[in-house]
Amino acid sequence: MRALIIYESVFGTTHTVADAIAEGLRTSGEATVVSAADAEGADLTNVDLLIIGAPTHLHGLPALYTRKSALRAAESAQGRLHAEPGASEAYGLRSVLETLPVGSHVEPQGIAVKHQVAAAAFDTRRSGPALLTGRAGRAIAKHLRQRGYASAATPASFLVDSEDQLLDGEIDRAVAWGKSLAAHDS
Repeated sequence: MRALIIYESVFGTTHTVADAIAEGLRTSGEATVVSAADAEGADLTNVDLLIIGAPTHLHGLPALYTRKSALRAAESAQGRLHAEPGASEAYGLRSVLETLPVGSHVEPQGIAVKHQVAAAAFDTRRSGPALLTGRAGRAIAKHLRQRGYASAATPASFLVDSEDQLLDGEIDRAVAWGKSLAAHDS
């Protein structure tokens, strides 16, 4: 199994979760982790499983104005928050989702699917009811379905506190989720 994980991260927590998911996936195959800024035009030719994750901003996917706001918050946090190296206000996961290749290849006659890439979505979000916090993973999963990717799992949320730090046990839960995705793919 070959997996590609594409993530957007402003404060590093979503990046940490992506790395933990990759750790779990590597128990059964290969896993590559790439930031959204480096994923434009990603080659999915040899990928069996695509996993995409983002922080939840204003109940959904980060946007230009929410990234700008988050980066300004890091600048003014007096050392409490640190922006992820390479975090950009200008480029994010929405651009990647819009340019993803179609998830399945159909013969020219429109009959047979040669290879359908399975996909899964995750997000990081504040602890609390999803109704109040939102879930970027749902929007990611919707984009993936619209692009023809087969769902490998229900979107997962990994929880952070008010200081944007992962709650205790969330890294272990991300590793376990990666292992379950690897088991699903085999």
